[in-house]
Amino acid sequence: MDYVILIVDDEPDIVSMLASFFAGKGYQTLTAHSGMEALKKIEQAPDIILLDINMPDMDGLEVCELIRDRVTCPILFLTARIEDADKVKGFSAGGDDYILKPFSLMELEARVCVHLRREARYAADVSSKAALTYYRDSNLREIDVFVEENGVIHSLEIKKSANPDRRELKK
Repeated sequence: MDYVILIVDDEPDIVSMLASFFAGKGYQTLTAHSGMEALKKIEQAPDIILLDINMPDMDGLEVCELIRDRVTCPILFLTARIEDADKVKGFSAGGDDYILKPFSLMELEARVCVHLRREARYAADVSSKAALTYYRDSNLREIDVFVEENGVIHSLEIKKSANPDRRELKK
């Protein structure tokens, strides 16, 4: 497994336990003990981030808001905050999941796997069907063309001025 997981928590025992657990499962682990340290570690492009909310220098919500524009990987909050309003704040900040402490390592691993599978499916789908938009008539009705092979791109470039319809592009 070549996934990189960033673990961010101000409690050294939790960071150590999670890093050891996920390393034992084949993940590469990055660790940070503060929000500021996490901001530096995201430059290493983790595949998924486990982020505590309650940290002294910068809370996890603020970290999430700051990095969400720069990373697309899943961000899973690990927190003791149990109120629904806190969960909503987490999702609004850009979090993809919200896991309450104490948590089961088996459940956490399952959630990590689910998010990584979803990301892999999305990446495969995007790479096989990169959408292009082509305006075909004076009413500006859109035709969405999905690139499935280089021949389709080539056809678009050649036939663009000829206003091709979907049947022509399949040829």
